[in-house]
Amino acid sequence: MYSKPWRPLVCLSLAAVLLTVTACVRGGSEVYGWRALQTGMELSSEEGAGPQGQSVLALLYTIVTGQDYAIERRMPVEGLERQPSLRLMAKATRVLHLAVVLVDDKGREHECARTLLPGDWHELNYNAFQPPVHDWAQIVSIRFVDRTGGLGGQGQVSLKLVGLPLQE
Repeated sequence: MYSKPWRPLVCLSLAAVLLTVTACVRGGSEVYGWRALQTGMELSSEEGAGPQGQSVLALLYTIVTGQDYAIERRMPVEGLERQPSLRLMAKATRVLHLAVVLVDDKGREHECARTLLPGDWHELNYNAFQPPVHDWAQIVSIRFVDRTGGLGGQGQVSLKLVGLPLQE
């Protein structure tokens, strides 16, 4: 005679819980104050997964030929003073051409690029920005950009980073 109205409600509730748990596991488009600039990029944090037990910013995305992939955060960050320099530890599943782009208060971009080889953790020292920039105080945003797609690369990327300015 009468259907049980609670069954659809229970099913919908379970589906919502499952989607929430899956979203947390897969990552999102923003973490530690960094946000993805392209759709399809997943950012997540991995506590204690760095080479010396540091927190790791993990990125997962698929490169399409001709496209750059970037994450960005607003500045300033406490503790950054003097001439900009970043020493990062990075680990990836493939060769990547990675750049740090600093945007100053006049809208100019200052870039430094490095190549990352796949495998174990590698150090990337970003200390030669072109054009040069003299003080972190001038910087209003920072981008971490994968330019591999612009060089003709394509395919899946798993990238882990230690040393970027983070907002806990």
